[in-house]
Amino acid sequence: MFPGLALARTLTELQPGATVRFAGTRRGIETTAVPAAGFALDLLPILPLSRRLSLETILSPFAAIIGTLAAWRLLRRQRVQAVAGMGGYVTLPTAVAARVAGVPVVLHEQNAIPGIANRLAARVAKTVALGVADAAVAFPAGKTVMVGNPVRPELARLDRGRLRVEAREFFGLVPERRTLFVFGGSQGARHINQAVVAATKHWADPKNLQVLHACGRRDEEMVRAAWAAAETDSNGLLVRVVPFIDRMDLAYAAADLAVSRAGAITMAELTAAGVPAVMVPLPHATADHQAGNARSVAAVGGAVVIEDRMLDGERLAKIAGPLLADPERLTRMGTAMLSLARPAAAEELAALLLEAAGLGPREALLAAATASATAPESREDTGWFEAVRVPLGPDVTHNVTRRTKRMEAYPPIEQQHATPEFPDVEPPAAPAVPNGPEPLAKAAEEPAAEGPAEGPLAQAPVARNANNHRTSNNSKPPDPDPDSERRPDA
Repeated sequence: MFPGLALARTLTELQPGATVRFAGTRRGIETTAVPAAGFALDLLPILPLSRRLSLETILSPFAAIIGTLAAWRLLRRQRVQAVAGMGGYVTLPTAVAARVAGVPVVLHEQNAIPGIANRLAARVAKTVALGVADAAVAFPAGKTVMVGNPVRPELARLDRGRLRVEAREFFGLVPERRTLFVFGGSQGARHINQAVVAATKHWADPKNLQVLHACGRRDEEMVRAAWAAAETDSNGLLVRVVPFIDRMDLAYAAADLAVSRAGAITMAELTAAGVPAVMVPLPHATADHQAGNARSVAAVGGAVVIEDRMLDGERLAKIAGPLLADPERLTRMGTAMLSLARPAAAEELAALLLEAAGLGPREALLAAATASATAPESREDTGWFEAVRVPLGPDVTHNVTRRTKRMEAYPPIEQQHATPEFPDVEPPAAPAVPNGPEPLAKAAEEPAAEGPAEGPLAQAPVARNANNHRTSNNSKPPDPDPDSERRPDA
């Protein structure tokens, strides 16, 4: 979802006269995320590519045919110039329809191990843009281009050192302590939540350690009770618990080391921010793609990987403790993370799509894009990311026409956000940590959130130029990541 939204935003910046549209389904998070971000959404009658025997498995081939016809009509009606498929199951029928209609297709694969939709759609695509270089082996030679994974603008060129003092003050953290930032997804990662609490009695130097724990809404009550039972005030460990974080820029700036899953967008943000990490890949991610993502970062020395089945409190403390006590190694790991960063990923992907649409050579488009994206952006200019995750503000109006099975979403672009406060767990006397509603970003995890990388997510941003022509794009299924777990901050 978020690479698609980042691409859509960049397209409209590079081509002010363009219109960007998304194609998706009624069951995906695109029904709220896309309208909240200010883009139009067209719904297609498509079912997921199920790997289990079910009624959907039987019906999905027929739905694919119907969905392909619907996508073809949409492309013709909107005079689409190019389609960008982001890997969700809407990608394949839309890409096939585009091929039939003579519309160029650019795919974007976020993970090291591609999903089935992009593997199949690559046969009709002009170009496959990669978020992780390791994915190239899964696609036809000569079709791939390494661009990276687009991240929220305020994270693309994050200066952690500049924000460190503000960040620790924001979360009520002690400036002198080493900070472990633990997060799984907007829904949290239950196994990680349990392990970090269980690690309490295993830290070698707890009085010099503090934990910023984004546990997810689902597990908040359980996590707070577990921390209270852990009696951290007796060993001096400082803990701040929040259900989600809407200021991920500050969370990354406050952290010395992160503990997280290994979803594509989490990986992109950690590398962009240069945050060393202990990665615990989601064990049942589709095709084990999170393990592939984690290996690509561990190979350059930016992260240490723990298998989910091996994770417990003692092992987490045994691995993270020595890292936190070694600032020089953390610095080397952060530098390794930054070596994989692609801060201009959104601009590179947009340039590929606009070139496919015949709007200019990629090099010239990219030069113009990166020239305007050298300075860090303020969150005031990028607040639409938060609007995507927060169901606040006026309702979105939908207009459905039975003949075309098409829905137009006319969203309120500006939404007001309340900023509630969530009390800290420890120490009891510590000030509460202010935290607002989470900005969507990364994806979801654990039971609800831990799903396959291919699911019902938004599928196609479409750009229209001054001559009333358009381009299209696709997004990813609700994988708890896109983070394989909908990021806490996400």
